Amino acid sequence: MSISSLRTPDFITFTGLDARTDLARALRIATVYPVEFGVLFSESRQGREPRYPDRGTITHIVCAGFPRLAAHLCGAHARRIMGGAPTGLNLTPFRRVQVNHPSPDAGAIAREMEEWGGPRGVAQTRELEFPAGTAVDWLFDRSAGEGRAPEEWPQHPGGDRLVGYAGGIGPGNVAKVLNQIAAMGPYWLDMESGVRTDDWLDLDKVEAVCRAVFR
Repeated sequence: MSISSLRTPDFITFTGLDARTDLARALRIATVYPVEFGVLFSESRQGREPRYPDRGTITHIVCAGFPRLAAHLCGAHARRIMGGAPTGLNLTPFRRVQVNHPSPDAGAIAREMEEWGGPRGVAQTRELEFPAGTAVDWLFDRSAGEGRAPEEWPQHPGGDRLVGYAGGIGPGNVAKVLNQIAAMGPYWLDMESGVRTDDWLDLDKVEAVCRAVFR
């Protein structure tokens, strides 16, 4: 089945804006295509690894004027939210906040988002059936940012629920993944490792995905 006959994602999240990203070019992409860029936060990795930009780079990203930005909280930040403790981060600039935790508490995430004035919370699931709760948006992801594709994808739960799919997706296989998912309702794709080169975000790969999906 061709992409043109499939339901396309409502948007695609490209996770991992970094210090080498051409923000002007990324912004142009985000104004042409329905794209969300994700910024990774980790207390132990920030500014030490390409995927986790330093504070100065984050300031530039936030001030660049992206129509849709998401914060992806890892490690101690995610554990604090699960425990009801403050993260020490300013989450106001972000439209969505994904909390990367192996046992997410949707209620705790939703309460934290209310404290920040209403960014939408996102939690990960590894199950082949999306959780029934709608306090957060659920992202199916067994890869944890390591670029591993699952053997199968969960069915869309139906109706107007927004759900996400991640794991080993990139320009070389996005058409195949859309056929496998065959979503019957609103959804997004999340890509991280599949659009990086030498662990830096590769905007050529980002644009290749956008052209393949959205024509």
